[in-house]
Amino acid sequence: NFIQLNTGRKISVIMTTVATLPSGPLGITFKGSNPPVIKEVKYDSPMFGLLKCGYSFVEFIHANGQTEAPKDSVSLAKLIKSTAEDEGRKMKCIMTLPAEVEFLLPEGDVGLTVTQEKGIALITKIENDSPLKHLVRVGMAVDAFTLPDGSSMTGCHADKVMEWLSTNQEPGRVMILKDPSLGALSPPSFSQTNAAFEIPQGDTAKLGLRFQGSPLPNLVDVDPRSELRGRIQPDMIIAALRCPDGREFQGIDSSYLAKMLDETADLEGRQLYLMNKYDDDLPSEPLLKVWCPVFGTAEELGLVFGGNPTCAKYVAPHSQLNGIIRKGMRVVNVWWKYAPPVQDLSPEGIVQSLSESSGCDRCIVFTNIYQSLPDEVVVTFPAGNLGLRFAETPPKVIGYTRDSPARKLVDVGMVADTLTLGSGNNYMNLEPTKLTRTLIANAASDKRTIRFINPKVVPLSKPGDLPRPDRMTIGLPPGKLFLNMKGMFPCLITQVKPQSPLVGKLPNGMAVEELVIDGRSYTGFSAVELSKLLKDSAHKPQRVMRLSNPSISY
Repeated sequence: NFIQLNTGRKISVIMTTVATLPSGPLGITFKGSNPPVIKEVKYDSPMFGLLKCGYSFVEFIHANGQTEAPKDSVSLAKLIKSTAEDEGRKMKCIMTLPAEVEFLLPEGDVGLTVTQEKGIALITKIENDSPLKHLVRVGMAVDAFTLPDGSSMTGCHADKVMEWLSTNQEPGRVMILKDPSLGALSPPSFSQTNAAFEIPQGDTAKLGLRFQGSPLPNLVDVDPRSELRGRIQPDMIIAALRCPDGREFQGIDSSYLAKMLDETADLEGRQLYLMNKYDDDLPSEPLLKVWCPVFGTAEELGLVFGGNPTCAKYVAPHSQLNGIIRKGMRVVNVWWKYAPPVQDLSPEGIVQSLSESSGCDRCIVFTNIYQSLPDEVVVTFPAGNLGLRFAETPPKVIGYTRDSPARKLVDVGMVADTLTLGSGNNYMNLEPTKLTRTLIANAASDKRTIRFINPKVVPLSKPGDLPRPDRMTIGLPPGKLFLNMKGMFPCLITQVKPQSPLVGKLPNGMAVEELVIDGRSYTGFSAVELSKLLKDSAHKPQRVMRLSNPSISY
């Protein structure tokens, strides 16, 4: 301690105490020599709170006033023991700080204030009702702090110590304090343990999580009002999102994570898996792990695979996996207990693996999750700012603002094909700036409707295109129909050619659900298979095709 004089000089003041010792055992241990230092004052000691760990012994005063000053802890302990029955003995100590003390913090608020002074986290205040007031000393430096989950820091900063004290009040916390004057403080380090946390219902804004970064999202902050404050520590990588519907997203970026949190806001039982940013096992690419129903072949699950490399080509509307597995996702593994070490990842091999794994817990692991887009989606937006960011021509969705209502409705990579306003005005051949300005100019309307398409699958609308009904049935005349088709079931009519007898009757972009020839129904066909059916039956009259609008039905 120092007293500041008007001259500016500093005079060191040695604080001492003289404690009267009762007869009997004292429950005090000493260490060292020249001088001996109090190592521990036990909780049941009659001197607890009067003498403290770190005090330096000066002299022992007998009841008759005679003094002794043993130089080592062994001699001092023998003196105290030999006078145990004496009344009125005393001990004088200098109130020095212990070189180091380690202790468990009890559950709850411990009533400590830690302040950063000259680069050191010092204890500057101990509340009167603090459970640590007889253990902790003002002026000691917080050198290390460890949480029950294994997260730890050394060479601590006061702000981080106070944050951990306020947000982590469970039992099992360990703190190491040191005398800062000895200059033996640990170098700064910080380590947080990987952990999974269940999160409540709610979208990104309601959860109060702020994260940023690509390819992996770094948790920057947790809102003070969030239920997760204190449970989830900032400066961690959000490595995975686990959903109760059987999906686990790994290694996704901030934009996609926010989208998935918003899309799954109503689900209970979601988990975030957080990892230390320096962990060597951080995800290296975005993956989707899908836990499938225990029983069922690929056909029974409603899944069709194809391509090289193998991708999901079709997910049946009745499938439990519809909306979970999306067309275009690439298969990288099928896991189950008895899976072979080397798998055949061809479409036929995937089908075989699903057949062999029926009856087991199993999952399919997919990549290419960012590029897997629906063929088409039609969205009528609420009034207000949409928070959509477009680029290129035609306008491609490249991102969202934080609170965008479009986040859970439209995927990045989709193209705005047409815009229909509440007035009935319809716009196509759009470009990004004009589209954005038109949306802003009509922000008060709740009837702005945009048709978004996957440009790799669905062609852009052209002037003169027929409006598409929800469903339709059309009779097919004999002969060649001059139709362009694409995709697995449901395959799409991508173009009705000018020479087709169906021009003006069949809109482009309809999905073929059923073909009836001579009273026999055909369903579940690909574009190639439908083309062959139409060609082989070209001479037949009274053929019937049933179609649906894919933006509504699929």
